[in-house]
Amino acid sequence: MRMGIAVVLGLMLFAIGASAQKGGAKPPSPCKHWKAWHDVQPGTNPPTLHVTASCEFPTAGYTVELVSVQSKNAKTHPEIYVLKRVVHKPEGMAAQVITEVPIDYKVQTSVEYKEVRIRPDKVRVRVKKVQ
Repeated sequence: MRMGIAVVLGLMLFAIGASAQKGGAKPPSPCKHWKAWHDVQPGTNPPTLHVTASCEFPTAGYTVELVSVQSKNAKTHPEIYVLKRVVHKPEGMAAQVITEVPIDYKVQTSVEYKEVRIRPDKVRVRVKKVQ
């Protein structure tokens, strides 16, 4: 009888632990050193918004891209440009070495954005104007 209770309690604790891990906190973003600038120098036609960062992954083979997202607040905050960070995991075998992957996003725009927001990281990057 005691053995049956111990097994049931063990299974319950295991199930609770597994569900806590599923819905638990997200791991920190692998990307850091975010920078954004709007290049409006004479001769730059058309002006270009640049966003860069560096991401660190536990193995080789990862790729990262930034995708423009239509923000819900685009009409009320047209000075904010929203991007989504998309990570592509390696397929098959990968070298077990910490790998740094650069991000280099560019979009031609004459809109003078003041801030870039990166989802899902909730990162806010102030846009510098390069003249």
